[in-house]
Amino acid sequence: MPRGYSQSQPQVHLCFFLVVLSMFVGITWYINYESIFQRIFDQIKLFLIVSPLLLLLAVHLLSAFSFLPPPEQDSFGGTPWGVGLLLVLLFFMISYHSLFQNLLFPLLS
Repeated sequence: MPRGYSQSQPQVHLCFFLVVLSMFVGITWYINYESIFQRIFDQIKLFLIVSPLLLLLAVHLLSAFSFLPPPEQDSFGGTPWGVGLLLVLLFFMISYHSLFQNLLFPLLS
C-alpha cells in the first residue's frame, strides 16, 4: 500500500454515489406516485368526514335491536343526528379552512 493512501477514500466516494443514487430514485419515485398519494389522501379525508355519520348510523341500528329502554332526552333537546351533522360541518370547515378564510376575509390573504 503506498504511503499517503488511506482506506477512507473509497468509502467517501461510495457514500457520495449512494446518496446521489438514492436522491435520483427518490425524486423519480415521488414524481411517478405523487398523484396516486394525492388521491389516497383525498379518500382518507372523505372517510374522516363521513365517519361520524357512519358511527351514528351504526349506534342507531344497534340500539334499535337493544332490549333496553331508550334514554330520556334532556332539557337541551340535542339529538344524535344533530350532533353528527354538527361534526360533519366542523370537519368540512376544518378541511377547507383556507378556502373559507379567502372567501370571508379577502383582505387578510
